[in-house]
Amino acid sequence: MILVWLIVILMAGGVLAWISGKVNRALPRWVALGSLMAVFGMTLYLWLNHPTPMLGSPWLIQFDQPWIPQWGISFSLALDGLSLILLLLTFFLGLLSVLISWREIQSKVAFFHFNLLWVLAGITGVFLTMDLFLFYFFWEVMLIPMYFLIGIWGGPRRLYAAIKFFLYTLLGSVLMLLGILGLFFFNAGGLLGWGGLGN
Repeated sequence: MILVWLIVILMAGGVLAWISGKVNRALPRWVALGSLMAVFGMTLYLWLNHPTPMLGSPWLIQFDQPWIPQWGISFSLALDGLSLILLLLTFFLGLLSVLISWREIQSKVAFFHFNLLWVLAGITGVFLTMDLFLFYFFWEVMLIPMYFLIGIWGGPRRLYAAIKFFLYTLLGSVLMLLGILGLFFFNAGGLLGWGGLGN
């Protein structure tokens, strides 16, 4: 369940940061910092308390909950040594991003931290998911706020960069979706469902 909380805290923190901007202009920074410190601390806890895989499993920790069983889709998350390192690095860089942007970002502060936390939530989901449909979902969750980060707070040619980013990722996402649908319909008649990243 702790894997689910890593994603939920970031998403909820993003929404809270956006809403809190109406109360106090500086509050979103603290909400984002607190959310990232929480998930970074939880990941360190996993590092210290799950040094070896579970008995009979290649994963350090795993969460599996049926989602759309008729299509073989499940909310399946798993953590191994590599994804644990990637999460630690992601949350550490996220903390640095909040601290570095503390004085740099002065416009739409709440919306900036909302997008930053949702990008990190999408990345977390991508690193943890064991289901192809869920992987695609988190991939898209990551890309949409990234478009706003580039388009609003990017460099001098940010609009050009954001449109180019959108077109490239749109094409890549369509190809990925077609590939996932192809696997679903042609892999044993769809009997294996959308999942199977860990098989």
